[in-house]
Amino acid sequence: SPRSRTSQARRRPARRPQQRSLDTRERLVEAALHVFAQHGFEGATTREIARRAGVALAALPYHFETKQALWRAAAHRIFGQLGETFAKRLEGLEGVDTPTRLRLLLRDFVRFQARHPELHRFMIQEGIGKSPRLAWLVETHIRPIYDFVRTLLEAAQGEGLTPLGRPEHLHYMLIGAASSAYALAAEFELLTGRDPSDEKLVAEHVATLGRLFFPGAR
Repeated sequence: SPRSRTSQARRRPARRPQQRSLDTRERLVEAALHVFAQHGFEGATTREIARRAGVALAALPYHFETKQALWRAAAHRIFGQLGETFAKRLEGLEGVDTPTRLRLLLRDFVRFQARHPELHRFMIQEGIGKSPRLAWLVETHIRPIYDFVRTLLEAAQGEGLTPLGRPEHLHYMLIGAASSAYALAAEFELLTGRDPSDEKLVAEHVATLGRLFFPGAR
């Protein structure tokens, strides 16, 4: 009816600015993640984040009042994506044997690192010194992942599927082995002439890690 069409027309202008605001926020968070991963919190500037996002610096406080708020939003973004990856995989692993769980979760983790090298870079920047930011990050995002991985490693050790050793050491060894080639992609490419994120290389990487860390999971 004419009345309903008029009502819809009135609502459209209100939605468009809101969508533009959401799009701007998304660009700022994505840009912030990369800048914080490259420079760390102290070295990152809101000017560089705004420039990378294509947003006027004067508009940034409208979306994030402080650099700290922007940093937290970036952390939520990358760890949220990792959590979704694991959750999606675990949905289909109910009742599946431990070797299969190990193989599939390891494959998903390596592939995630290949697609998102900024995760490991972000953590290297934050993990080298104690700070309230790191304490928040550990309790909000890292500890749940650590507890999950530790439980899985201990179960695998109980079944003789992975080498013996302290689970916390295996946890960090596994993270480093799965992440370093992608976090140091420029070095990798200069040394080898290969792109570490090449699909074939990633598949070979997954297979190699499986043999190293889970030799009993055939």
